[in-house]
Amino acid sequence: MREYELTMVYDLAVAEAGGPDASVQHLTTQVEARGGNVIRVDHWGRRRMAYPIGRAIDGDYIVSRVNLDPAAVESLEAHLKIDEKVYRHLIVRADELPPPPQPREPRRPPGEAAAPATAPVAAAPETAPAPVATAAPETAPAAEAESAPAAAPAEEAPAAPAAEGDAPSA
Repeated sequence: MREYELTMVYDLAVAEAGGPDASVQHLTTQVEARGGNVIRVDHWGRRRMAYPIGRAIDGDYIVSRVNLDPAAVESLEAHLKIDEKVYRHLIVRADELPPPPQPREPRRPPGEAAAPATAPVAAAPETAPAPVATAAPETAPAAEAESAPAAAPAEEAPAAPAAEGDAPSA
C-alpha cells in the first residue's frame, strides 16, 4: 500500500441531493471498494472554479489522503473519469509532494505592534554608530596636533626683510 493525495471537484447537485457530506461518503465508498482506506479528508466545500465546466461555475472541493495499492489507483482513476458527478480529479503520490509550509505567526491589527521585541533591537543600532562618529573626530585632531608642530615653524618663518624705502606703518 502506498499513500496518495486525492483531490476531487464534485458537481454541487451531489451535495444538494444527498446532504453536505454526500461527496465525502462517495469518495470514501470508492476508495474502500478498491481495498484502500481514507486517512484524512479536508472538505473545502463550495468554491468557484477557475473556468466553467459545462455551465457550472462552482464545484464542491475535497482534498484527501488515502492508502491504496498502485493497481487499485488505476481502477479508481478509470472510475472517476467516467463518473458524471466528478468534474475533475487528481491523484498524486504523497512522497512526491513538497513538504508542508511552516506555520506563520498570527496577524496583528495595524495599531498593535510588537514594540517590546523590536524596540531594543532598533535602539541598539542608533547608539552604536554614535560613538563611532564621535570617536573619529577625536582621533583626527590628535593626528593634526602631532603634525601641527612640525608645520607651525614653517609658517612662522621670518618674513622677508622690509625694503629700505618702506616706512613702518603706524
